[in-house]
Amino acid sequence: MQLVSAQIAEFQKNASWIRRMFEAGSELKKKYGVENVYDFSLGSPDLTPPAEIVAAVAGLATEIAKPAGMGYMPNAGYEQSRQALADWLNADQGLNLSGKDVVLTVGAAGGLNALFRAVLSPGEEVICPAPYFVEYGFYCGNYGGKLRPVKSRPLTFTLDIEGIAAAITEKTRAVIINSPNNPSGVIYSEDEVRQLGEILQAASEKYGRPIFLISDEPYRFLTFDGCSVPSVFNFYRYAVIVSSFSKNLALAGERVGYVAVNPAMENSAELIAGV
Repeated sequence: MQLVSAQIAEFQKNASWIRRMFEAGSELKKKYGVENVYDFSLGSPDLTPPAEIVAAVAGLATEIAKPAGMGYMPNAGYEQSRQALADWLNADQGLNLSGKDVVLTVGAAGGLNALFRAVLSPGEEVICPAPYFVEYGFYCGNYGGKLRPVKSRPLTFTLDIEGIAAAITEKTRAVIINSPNNPSGVIYSEDEVRQLGEILQAASEKYGRPIFLISDEPYRFLTFDGCSVPSVFNFYRYAVIVSSFSKNLALAGERVGYVAVNPAMENSAELIAGV
């Protein structure tokens, strides 16, 4: 007898190959040594967090001794933490966020799930350039949505703007991009993001409702040779940033993530409240 729903059974079936890769990697590490196995199954950094992070986490341990030191916090996160995060994003990306534009989440995965729950209705679609992080399909499916992949350009893995435009229908609720991309490593250029914003603006007007541009950015700070990642907020009103500190600060297990909503978005407070 099956103990889980048909949807979860299908999720388990489709996700099993990723888990098998991870478990196979663990066995190979035992056999040949950790230093001799390169595990590409899960994006879990094996670096030590910065000394400042280690000290800050150690300092948090003293909070346990205080009354309600580890008590519940507001759903969107502590006000001072949200403002500090907004200030940091403003300095890094040249934005104009306030703390009210940011929600703290349980990692980027939690942020994407919360966002999809807020905006997706059953049967609606999320367009995604391929190759992509395979979990996106499960996150959409959790709320009755469907991921619709669009192949990137051959060899360069840059966005196929025309292909994305052709894939947009009345069912399209969002486009999700990941830059630098997992797994290709490609950084989408300002011109690509600008063009994407333009076609989404036109499509939003055509169908009479906003189509969101979701930028999944956990790899944003893992860039080299002077490369930088353009901010989607500068090119499209209905843009949302989802990210975490799992990769750049090696805090994957701490599940520290956030959702930032473009303050230029009409009724942005409604979306923040929904997340």
